[in-house]
Amino acid sequence: MIFPAARLRSPAAIATALALGLATIPGSAMAAPPNGEPEADMEAGGETSEAPSPAPSTPPAPKVSKEDGTRAAILPLVVSGQLLDNDRQTLTDALVEGLQRGNFDVVPPDAVIAAGHRDCSRAGCMQSIASSTGASHVVRVVVEVVDRDYSVQVELYDGKDGTTVVTSSDGCEICGVADVSALLSTQAATLRTKLDALSTGPAAIVVTSTPEGAEVTLDGEPYGVTPLDKPVIPGDHVIRVSAEGYISMQEKRTFVEGARETLSYELEKVPNRLPKRPWGWAALGVGVAALGVSIGMAAGLHGRVEYTVAGNCEGNDKDSDDNCRYLWDTMAISLPTGIVGGALTTLGVAILINTAKNPHKKAKRQAATAHIQASPGGLSLRF
Repeated sequence: MIFPAARLRSPAAIATALALGLATIPGSAMAAPPNGEPEADMEAGGETSEAPSPAPSTPPAPKVSKEDGTRAAILPLVVSGQLLDNDRQTLTDALVEGLQRGNFDVVPPDAVIAAGHRDCSRAGCMQSIASSTGASHVVRVVVEVVDRDYSVQVELYDGKDGTTVVTSSDGCEICGVADVSALLSTQAATLRTKLDALSTGPAAIVVTSTPEGAEVTLDGEPYGVTPLDKPVIPGDHVIRVSAEGYISMQEKRTFVEGARETLSYELEKVPNRLPKRPWGWAALGVGVAALGVSIGMAAGLHGRVEYTVAGNCEGNDKDSDDNCRYLWDTMAISLPTGIVGGALTTLGVAILINTAKNPHKKAKRQAATAHIQASPGGLSLRF
């Protein structure tokens, strides 16, 4: 059989065609990919499929650990009076459940007992409880039962120094355990608000006044002396600035966590009808002198000196011994002088007392301020 010439291929022709094909392939196509990556697969039609580049990885958001934040340890319920064990447990559960709704950790009473602690109210004991349970604050609840009357007192302590941060109390007359449980839930909600505010961080206020050295109170408690820069628990507070001899200023302010607010007060002087201090010394000096004249005339001259006119004593004014019948009556002079002297002395003393600066009172106020401490745990007073 004879084949067409186009279909005849000798071994030499095949080898020559293969060599020419290899020589025309670009070197980049034969080179291996950098970094040791595998060679891309060839798709039909001679196109290469590129593998998609990996998406950049985003680091996960850090988790907030409550271990370094606010943690409240609840002491076993303190009961004064008769209360069944089941009722005690019901009240304890209401307190724990109310606090567990907050943005902080709660150490239940069972864990506190397991750590070897029970009820106490001393600062050192509170510090020990906070240290062994890892709590930042300690909650103590006292329930007093008299027949069917209940009174509940909730106390929050700072675990760092054992001082009292918040104290609140409420009562219920002729009620049952369910009513007291609701009362405890309300108290827990109030306490939870305070602890949530502490966990988010305190606010800060800067208070200045004219004049300086004014006394500042926060919600009726001593807070310091102007100028001051202290933290404050976020929320609504009543701030009062007062100074001796000036009209006090009071206002209600709302402080936001993490915010720093500057408050400036210009106090006005109290209107005073009394003269200034130099007039006090003058009145005192004249009054003392007038009293001296009055006492001297009444004690030394009254009834002892003859009453004469220009040294003459004639006629019926003389007695048988040729002496004047009448002696000099000084009451008309000494009595009015004494009254005026007493009034001027009293006025002078009043002016001096009213205008005097009391260093002892200021020292006591500053000493009290030195014992006031404000921290994220709240306000504390040391004695």
